[in-house]
Amino acid sequence: MVIEKAYFTIYEGLESKFEATFKEAVRYIAETDGYMNYRLLKSIETERKYVILIEWETLASHTEGFMSSDRFGKFTSLVDPFLENVEMEHLAPLDSDL
Repeated sequence: MVIEKAYFTIYEGLESKFEATFKEAVRYIAETDGYMNYRLLKSIETERKYVILIEWETLASHTEGFMSSDRFGKFTSLVDPFLENVEMEHLAPLDSDL
């Protein structure tokens, strides 16, 4: 499993519209082979910042399966107008005793 973590900074005043649009746009991610689940989180300290965590079966599920597909273009056409800044990285979970 690979976790994609993306930080989104939303243009001021568009937070509610972004949240509603994201709920519509996320279907393009969910339709991708290898998609497992996601969580959209809103920062408590910084009003315009969000984090999306997406679990993929493999890195290729995201980079080749989603980002190289027409679904990626459909997703970005919906959410890009709200995004002032985006930072993204992939993470590998480590075993935990919790």
